[in-house]
This record gives sequence, structure tokens and C-alpha cells, in this order.
Amino acid sequence: MAVSITLTIRLGPLVSLKVTGQSCEELAQALEGHDQLNLRVDAMCSDLAEKVYPEGVEMQFEQTDEAEEAGE
Repeated sequence: MAVSITLTIRLGPLVSLKVTGQSCEELAQALEGHDQLNLRVDAMCSDLAEKVYPEGVEMQFEQTDEAEEAGE
């Protein structure tokens, strides 16, 4: 009897990883190098954030804080 294991990992709101294998060993081998995947996803998300908030995310938070203090 063949068994299939599917592992789904949600990396963020727009990114997920789905790995299917016949054993835990196969899944472990498929996930080797996941640290490189993490670096690549981080770079992609950072690039997206810079395009959405070209003046910087910290500045967006400062503006929100100032608006809250002013009662807006």
C-alpha cells in the first residue's frame, strides 16, 4: 500500500510551500537547503515592501503614531 505525505508550510500571506513525499525521509531531503529558501523569500518580501513603501516602513509607522496622537 503506497502512502503519500503532504506538508504545507505557510511562509507569509502570499507565499506557501507544499512538499509531497512517500516518507519523512523524503520530506526531509526535499527541505534540505530551506535556509536558502528563507533568504530568498525574505529578499523578495523586502523588495516588495520597498516598492510599496518607498519612503520606508518606519516612516509609515511614525505617521500613523502622529495621527493617533492628534486624534485622527
